[in-house]
Formats: sequence, C-alpha cells, structure tokens
Amino acid sequence: MIRAGWAPTTDRERLVVDLQADHDLDRQLWWETTSGEPPPLPDRLDAVALTLLPKAMSYRQDLHLEGPVAWSVLANAEEYIDAWSMWLPDLFGRVSVTADEVIDDRHDGPGPFPTTAVTAFSGGVDGTYATYAHSHGLLGRRSLSVAAAVQVHGFDIPIDDHEGFALASEAARRITDEIGVPLITMRTNWKTVADPHWEMTFGAALAGVLHHFTDRAGVACVAADNTYPQTTIPWGTNPITGPLLSSRRMRHVHTGAGVGRTQKCQALGHLSAVRAGIRVCWAGQEAGRNCGRCEKCVRTKVNFMAAGHGAIEALGPFVPGELRTQIIKSEAALGIYRELLDDIPDLPGEVAEELVWLLEHQRGDGTPSMPDAETPDPAPSARRRPWRR
Repeated sequence: MIRAGWAPTTDRERLVVDLQADHDLDRQLWWETTSGEPPPLPDRLDAVALTLLPKAMSYRQDLHLEGPVAWSVLANAEEYIDAWSMWLPDLFGRVSVTADEVIDDRHDGPGPFPTTAVTAFSGGVDGTYATYAHSHGLLGRRSLSVAAAVQVHGFDIPIDDHEGFALASEAARRITDEIGVPLITMRTNWKTVADPHWEMTFGAALAGVLHHFTDRAGVACVAADNTYPQTTIPWGTNPITGPLLSSRRMRHVHTGAGVGRTQKCQALGHLSAVRAGIRVCWAGQEAGRNCGRCEKCVRTKVNFMAAGHGAIEALGPFVPGELRTQIIKSEAALGIYRELLDDIPDLPGEVAEELVWLLEHQRGDGTPSMPDAETPDPAPSARRRPWRR
C-alpha cells in the first residue's frame, strides 16, 4: 500500500507530502511556489490523490490518503483507473483509493469560482492559446476568466536546470503579461518521486498542481495538444480521462481540441511576446530556448507562415530544404503535418512543395520511408520527453 498525508512542515510556499510505500523507502513529494501568489494551505488531499494515482496503478498498490478527500474525487478516480488499466494493462493495474475521511460532496454545487480558471502554461503554442482564448472570449459560451497561468519547473525542464527554467519563465511572463494574466511558477520533485510513465501520466501531475488553487479558481484548464480527429489514445492529456481529474469544486477542462495548430498560431501571431518567446522545443544551444531546426520547430514555423504571420524571432527564418530533412517520429506529429495540407493555399510555393514531399516520404506510422532522410542527433536537452507535442 501507498500512504500519503500532509507533512507537518507544509506551509503556503512549500506544500509537502509524506509518502510511505511497500515498494520504496519513505519519501516526500513537494511543490514550492517560486514566484507569484502561492496557493492556500490545503484543507483536503484532493490534489494529492490525483497526483499519486499513476504511481499507485503502476506499482499495483492501493492508495490511502491520511486526511479528508472529496467523494467526487474518489468516484472519478475509480473510473480513471478503469480506463487506464484497460488501455495499458501492462503498465497500469486496478487499485483502490481510500481516505481517513470522505467528504460527501455529491449534493454540493460548484465551488465559489465556477467560471474562473487556472491554466497549465509552459510557454508553448497550446497552453498559450488556451490561456489567450479563454481570457479574450474566443471560445463563446465556454470562455472563462483566467485567474492565473501556472508554469511548472520539474516537468519538461529538469528540476536541476535552473538556468533553462529562468529563461523559459522570463519568456513566459512576457507572454502572460501581454495577455493580461498573472503567471505563477512552481517547482516540484514529482517526476523523481511519483512519475512512472511520463507520456501517459503527466496529465494527472498537471491536474494535481492546478487543484491546489481552489482559493481563486473553480476550473483547472489543461490545453489540448491535438485536434479531435487527431486525438491520440492513450496519451497523458486527452478529452476522455481529463474530465475525470475533477472534483465538485474544481472541474477539469480540456481546451483547444476543436482548433488546429495553424488556427492557434493565427490567433497568437500578433502578440509581440509570442513572436519573440514562444517555446516549443528543448534542443537549443541556450537552455530554455528553441533550436529552430528540429521537427517541431520547423512545423511550427510552417504553422505561423500559413497563419499569415511569416517568420517569427523565436523560431528563426524558414530555411529552404529544411522540411525535407525532417523525420516525423510519431503518429500524432504526422497528424499535425497532414492538417497542414489544408493550409497549402496560404503557404509559399516552395514550402508547400516541401511539405507534400515530406508527407509522401513518410510511412503511415510516422516513420520515414527514405533511409537517407537524416537529421543531426539532438543535444542532450532535446532528448527530454516532452509533455506537449
């Protein structure tokens, strides 16, 4: 069994959980606020329950929370466990989740901030679009006011890479300032203590972070990284199990799956901070910056060109021939490239030709069919497993 409860040292600036597990030494999981207004002292273990679900399923150990947890969280967790244990039975097993005290919130209304959100924000296209679209009313009746955008150190940027995160958070703050939303940065050791399979579990980690902010928001907003037709199942964030990471006082929303990446770039390309500092990869020579050459950088360049914004500083100019050098390594990325075919009328002729050539030389599973299609081995930082595609 895994047992978890708030440590006596917990305060607003540093939330600490004591962990005991049959398979491991006693450890501590923590989140610390490094800039912005920290979350309140917690009165429940809802966020902890969500955060530790993947660890419990991975080790096939029941999870017990030593304190109060909402009934809605435990009920949703049961469905979440059903889904993941059926999707990936080799990685995740069925477990039970219990608590010292279950707060029966079945008949409660939404929390005090039902139309206010906190958004997960890395400074990339998807999170920036979700934050901008909500705060500027682009989503119609779904639009929410945004109390804060939250950037996490210890997820895509390793916890010991202080220089890289400083650069990334500086660029992110310029973007959120231009959008008109405060940025909060947090640091956590979750990947070291509780991350068994990052690409499948980061959604629960994000939800846990956002659930700390019930003092100012009733919605945890996580950005979709693909459209509904191109949704990958299973994947860490998705519109099926995402809503299960909810409680009655903080619901979870999956924003942006109805909008293609070019449309997102079209909405954002007029923002000077986005043009200067949008961050989509980790392979740059300078930590926390884009490399401008990798597959994701190149296709994002094409997205901004198709959106009518031309070259942007954060990614550099499009170099003739660079689409032909790319290797599309995932079905999800291949789907985004295929969506770009709809944008061909808006692309320069030589870029459109390269795009068509690239797709003709990829197999259906996203692997290259041309053996001589090579790209330089990325820098070590590029090999980090991203939490956005």
